[in-house]
Amino acid sequence: MTPPKHAALEQASKWFLRLKDAAPDHADRGKFEAWLMASEAHREAYQMIAETWDDFDSSEQVTQISHAMRMRKLDEDMRKRQHATRFAKLGAVVAIGLASVFGFHQWQLWRAQPLETIAQNSAPGQMVSRFLSDGTKLTLDAHSDTQVLYYRDKRYVKLLRGQAVFEVVKDANRPFVVESDHARITVKGTRFLVNMVNHKTVVAVDHGKVLVESLAAGQTSAALITNNQVAEVTRNQAPVTLHKPASDYFAFLQGKLIFDGAAMSEVTETLSRYRQTPLVNHSTTQTEISAVVDVKTLNRFIHTLPSVAPVKLQESASQTTVIDR
Repeated sequence: MTPPKHAALEQASKWFLRLKDAAPDHADRGKFEAWLMASEAHREAYQMIAETWDDFDSSEQVTQISHAMRMRKLDEDMRKRQHATRFAKLGAVVAIGLASVFGFHQWQLWRAQPLETIAQNSAPGQMVSRFLSDGTKLTLDAHSDTQVLYYRDKRYVKLLRGQAVFEVVKDANRPFVVESDHARITVKGTRFLVNMVNHKTVVAVDHGKVLVESLAAGQTSAALITNNQVAEVTRNQAPVTLHKPASDYFAFLQGKLIFDGAAMSEVTETLSRYRQTPLVNHSTTQTEISAVVDVKTLNRFIHTLPSVAPVKLQESASQTTVIDR
């Protein structure tokens, strides 16, 4: 392999021979100067060739090149200082930008911190009522579960199980949002009910206005319901308004359960909220149940189910099962 110094001398001699008698505007002179400026080894090699050449008469040219090299060095130094100034300014802009981003991030974290967190649930057969910090009244049906999170810009409730009634105090700056497995319900001030039952969410409004949205991917439609209206959201479906009175859904507050064409699975799930041992449906019956049930006589009604549908009851210590007859 040719040592780097020898390679530089070889290249320098070729450049010297090529340009020794060439015109100042020779097409290769720009390439030569670029090669010369590429490294200190190139400049030293060329200087050595020029000094030992017997017929060399271009010392003035070398001086010009040397002067050009010095001027280029000055230009390079100036460009470096200019780059340093630009980088300093850029660094300041970046620092300000990062500080702004950090500040905005901190503000977002501050805003995302809940002001109040409550886990509220109820046992089978027992309803629970309480007032939240803004005066909103929360009433849980039996065997229901909620998580309440109050933020600076919204009031949020996650209905994890069962049924709840909300009497919302109006706050224009903080909408009240309830989410179930299937739906998001948004209000500012109203009295409404949310019921998770039989793989669907039912929303009933006593008074006020409520926006009901599906949480299913790809669903963008919503239903706006008002006084005494009912909407239903099932998995992967848009909200549907039902032609049923909302008052029927609030009847549980007076100890009454009203079923209007309900499936057996919905009936058993609802009744189970009021029993220590659950009522489980394993039947395939398509019979729809319509009845008004007094919670106090719940067991009496359960034992009438075989008379209104082709089913029978199977009792055990842990549960009561509805099976096909």
